[in-house]
Amino acid sequence: MKAASPALIALLNSGADFQMVDLWTITLVGGVVIRWSGGDVPIVSGGHTYALGPVIERQDISEKIGLDVTTVDMAITANSDDLINGVPIIPFIRGHGFDGANVRLDRAFLTDWNLPVVGSVLRFSGRVTAVSAITGDGATITVSSWTVLLNANMPANLYQAACLHAVYDAGCALNPAAFAVTGTIGASPTPTRTVFDTSLTPPTNDFAQGRIVFTSGPNTGVSATIMSNDAAGLFQLVSPLPAPPIAGNSFTAYPGCDLTQSRCSVRFNNLGRFKATPYVPVPETAFG
Repeated sequence: MKAASPALIALLNSGADFQMVDLWTITLVGGVVIRWSGGDVPIVSGGHTYALGPVIERQDISEKIGLDVTTVDMAITANSDDLINGVPIIPFIRGHGFDGANVRLDRAFLTDWNLPVVGSVLRFSGRVTAVSAITGDGATITVSSWTVLLNANMPANLYQAACLHAVYDAGCALNPAAFAVTGTIGASPTPTRTVFDTSLTPPTNDFAQGRIVFTSGPNTGVSATIMSNDAAGLFQLVSPLPAPPIAGNSFTAYPGCDLTQSRCSVRFNNLGRFKATPYVPVPETAFG
């Protein structure tokens, strides 16, 4: 059952003419929120402004009872004037800027384009699970409903030497803000989408398997996984950024964890939540 306000219910039951418009809310992994109106004018709804953005086409949304994963394909067509953090949208998407983003689609109802929204109804929400068919001015993004999170291996707990928690998750219970380090991008060597110098001087690979979140520049709000770092502050990422960072851009970085007992104990002082069985022999071990 869809929830609707009394004013919207009254409008739908009145027989009066009304307009409908899609409202898209896209939350990037780093926390930046993008709101686009699917109409010809910006829309204000729920205290938020949905700006004019790229053209977004979608197929009809099917609704069913059960735990099946429902998907919606967003066909985005954009020109060079449609930007995210100063970067054209399609290159931003090609650079993995939408990977793992949360998407919410609301349908808003108005009696006139120049009047306030009467009410809105949630039509779909989920997570970006695939990006395909990228062209010069378009991209198709697949959004899967939240039931996709149920596609997990069972059993959840295994006998293994590596910790079953991910660093900073609910099981690990560490507060990432307590380990966050801020810095800026260096000028030499010239920053690329995967390798760049920073103002930090951390222990070698202290940030390996951690993450970096950009707080200024063309990648603002983008979160990326760090592959390695050296003691001079040179970082290498697992996947390319949507755009090369610029010298002076600011960021926040979080140390990573290789899920070993020593790392948990020495770096994070969190041995009490280390969830692994490092002393159980592996299945291939034979006793004679």
